[in-house]
Amino acid sequence: MSKTLRSIGAALCLTAALAMSLGGCADRDDATDEILERLDTMQREIEDLRSGSTGSSSNAGSSSGDDASGTDSSGDTTGSTGGSDSGTTYATPTDEAGFDEAISDLKSRVADAVATADAVTVPSSPADRPQAYFDATRPLEALDDEVDWLDDQVETAHRSHSIDRNTMWTMEDRLDVIDDQIDRAKDSLERRMGVDD
Repeated sequence: MSKTLRSIGAALCLTAALAMSLGGCADRDDATDEILERLDTMQREIEDLRSGSTGSSSNAGSSSGDDASGTDSSGDTTGSTGGSDSGTTYATPTDEAGFDEAISDLKSRVADAVATADAVTVPSSPADRPQAYFDATRPLEALDDEVDWLDDQVETAHRSHSIDRNTMWTMEDRLDVIDDQIDRAKDSLERRMGVDD
């Protein structure tokens, strides 16, 4: 749970406690249930924002930020970017050539996303800037999630001896460079939009 959500929860609990002390203990269960329901709703909304969804979550029990994996029709293991708007699935690399191709593709897509983020126009109304910031960073966040996922796959491949230690370090260095590009693009948007994220 994020610090913001904990703070909101604490404030709601304090409000409920004050309400109970002023109005008696009869509504204790109702107040607690209401607080818990509000926290659940806020958590779903946060997860929807992180995953790039614009509507409220209809599947309250599932986390939209979880990595998904399965098997495609050819029997190869596939994974999801775990937060990508497109829900793109792709074959999980298992060797040096596969990781090289996946990282090169990711690098190209990040370069395009960074160029798009750099071209975003700052709204003239300060009230519109936070939403414009979040809209502009959503694709960058999805790619950031993909970098993390691919980094995990590199480590898994090393543990299973599919790649050696030097290859793992090389791939992780390349992913770090890509991650730094994403971070710089998000920082630039934050400065330009005047949003403190």
